Amino acid sequence: MIELVPIESDDPSFVSVAQRILNGALAALQIREVYVVHVDNWFDHKWLGWWSRWKLKELKDLRVPPFNPNRVRSQIHFIFDANSSRWVPTGEGRPLHVRQPGRPASRARPLDEFSKAGAFVWYSGNTSSNGAGSVMFYLSGAEGYAWYASFTRAERWRVEDGFRITRRELQSFEERGRQIELVQA
Repeated sequence: MIELVPIESDDPSFVSVAQRILNGALAALQIREVYVVHVDNWFDHKWLGWWSRWKLKELKDLRVPPFNPNRVRSQIHFIFDANSSRWVPTGEGRPLHVRQPGRPASRARPLDEFSKAGAFVWYSGNTSSNGAGSVMFYLSGAEGYAWYASFTRAERWRVEDGFRITRRELQSFEERGRQIELVQA
């Protein structure tokens, strides 16, 4: 199980929801490599597929979204070790978000450059004061598999909106992640 560690400005309850969804999605999709990026603040659905290639309203070639490196709180690369059945952190991995003068779309890097069959996950920080959070999931080598979900806090965190994913899928990922937590506790 991959553990997301909240920092001072994060609501631990949101981080737990994001962690369950991340682990549930990785298990359901049988992913063996993942980059996890903690972004400093909430981001909206417009980041989904930014600079990626689209054809007939379908994502075809996923590119690294152009988050300013100043917004990246942390980036961790994990590999699944089948012998121990555990996720092993390998450091930051290759930096996804680097300074690019002018940041033209022609310099957007394809995800396949980093992993031929890996997941890339971005989740928002500053959720304590915002009362809003977001998670974005890309999968390289999978014909444009990508989704975005936003969350709001009332009595508990709930899905506010999803793009290219249903609430039912998110709930399924979260429940699977919860089961993984129970097994590993």
